[in-house]
Amino acid sequence: MKKWFSLGRSFLFRHPEWTSEIPRQDIPIMIFTLSQWDALQRQEFHIGAAPIGPKELGRNSNYVFALPARYNFAFPKGYEEVEDILEDNPLIPIMD
Repeated sequence: MKKWFSLGRSFLFRHPEWTSEIPRQDIPIMIFTLSQWDALQRQEFHIGAAPIGPKELGRNSNYVFALPARYNFAFPKGYEEVEDILEDNPLIPIMD
């Protein structure tokens, strides 16, 4: 039986022109320990309602940084810009 799990560690990049009247696409980054990420890959637990899990963006010797599934499901203004940014693999974890 799979467990549902909510991580408390994450951060959010917000566009400087974001407003409550005109929200823009955020870039949410989830942070997993290596053991949490391995357990997630073994499907010992699941995060969210999407049928797929988070996408790894990068890692160091302690953590895996991932993009949540369906982070842009609502297609707010700027989602294309975020896709372009993520296409270039901009995350470079340096802490070891």
